[in-house]
Amino acid sequence: MTTRTTISPRSLHGLMVALGLAALLMAGGCASKVPLPPPGAQPAKVKQQPASNKATSVVRTARTMIGARYQWGGESPSTGFDCSGLVWFSFRQHGMNLPRISWQQFGAGRSISRSEMRTGDLIFHKVDKSGKSLHVGIVTDHGTFIHAPSSGKRVMESSLNNSYWRKHFIGARRVL
Repeated sequence: MTTRTTISPRSLHGLMVALGLAALLMAGGCASKVPLPPPGAQPAKVKQQPASNKATSVVRTARTMIGARYQWGGESPSTGFDCSGLVWFSFRQHGMNLPRISWQQFGAGRSISRSEMRTGDLIFHKVDKSGKSLHVGIVTDHGTFIHAPSSGKRVMESSLNNSYWRKHFIGARRVL
């Protein structure tokens, strides 16, 4: 004997909403599409500018996470971090509630040029690794940025002048 189950339109709607939200959450982290800068656009050199106390504190917090494991969707030292989770966590520790997902962080604060970047700013790169395309990190006072690069790696500090990162730079945001 076969039993047939009927799903009400209301239940079906709820299921569709839940599946849609799950899909959005899975697309989070560093996996968002954004427009590329025009071909041949070259970022300017970064000038060191004075940092606020809050920016210095955020960078100090991010630096304490260097060596933490990468975990897609991770947002704490105990779970590991993806790029946007590291940014979200570091700012949250200092009372600032940034969006959790990189493409949302790309819309936070105000856009600044590469030459205007200073400690505590967010830097974004266009990368194409296993479906991920938007990468975010926190600019430091040493001409570097702190980020959670990818699966199999750990949170690290990388030079802003590294040729790979210069080539893939797409923008920066001031959120402090």
